[in-house]
Amino acid sequence: MKVSDVLPLPDKETKYECFIMHIKRLRSSKFNIVERSKAKKYYLIGDIHGDIFTFQRILEKIGEIGKDEILVTLGDYGDRGMYQVETWMGISFLKQILNSNYIPIRGNHEPDLNSVPYPHDIKDQLKIKFGYERGEIAYRELFDTFQVLPLVFEADEFIAMHGGFPINAFHLSDENEVRKSMYEILWNDPFEGTGFKESPRGIGYLFGKDISMKWLSLNNKKFLIRSHEPAEGYKFNHDGLVITVFSRIGPPYFNTKAAFAVIESGNVSFEVIQQ
Repeated sequence: MKVSDVLPLPDKETKYECFIMHIKRLRSSKFNIVERSKAKKYYLIGDIHGDIFTFQRILEKIGEIGKDEILVTLGDYGDRGMYQVETWMGISFLKQILNSNYIPIRGNHEPDLNSVPYPHDIKDQLKIKFGYERGEIAYRELFDTFQVLPLVFEADEFIAMHGGFPINAFHLSDENEVRKSMYEILWNDPFEGTGFKESPRGIGYLFGKDISMKWLSLNNKKFLIRSHEPAEGYKFNHDGLVITVFSRIGPPYFNTKAAFAVIESGNVSFEVIQQ
């Protein structure tokens, strides 16, 4: 089956009971805070933000996920876009069909109570879809699901996370440190300098090339792949040690290109989707 076949069509009504069932199924998946796996080929998709049409086009390009292949989505499934409910249904379908061959990483738009981003309008979309009371219940189910999504994916040669490296490096085998560093993992961004400084986002930090080098050396990896920042598909920081991939198109970012990354034998290539 092509992975694009699992996405719900935006013009097809999403029933409340169906949404609740699938979100509960997604939450029941046996996620680890750091997911680790080896594969011959990896596909990595960045921020989606409810842009189900671009998501569909990306999955059509990917086609099928083989037994030795892994699909990773890098977070930010809702907020801002028109089809957030359908996007979340698609995430659940992918997990049910692909099982361990699909890893949906948590983004900063999958918050806890202490780090709610702006805008965070998925609750409003749920209320529009299902009515006020059912929308509130649906959001609580979804919020509980945010809390179990993995923060990091670790492959042989690279690390994947939504935001970026925490300013204090540690080995990813120390999952207590991963938990304590959640906000930085979800919110940090690279900058072309050294050291770190406060993030203009109001939470997290900007981290320099020296921090990336320390992290990658300590964990014996070649590069970080992440999302979190708008881009015309993808961009590089720190002389290629940090790669950003962005996978939705249009307002409020007004980018004209989206992309996904393909990693095979440690080599990275990109497929670009034009508006």
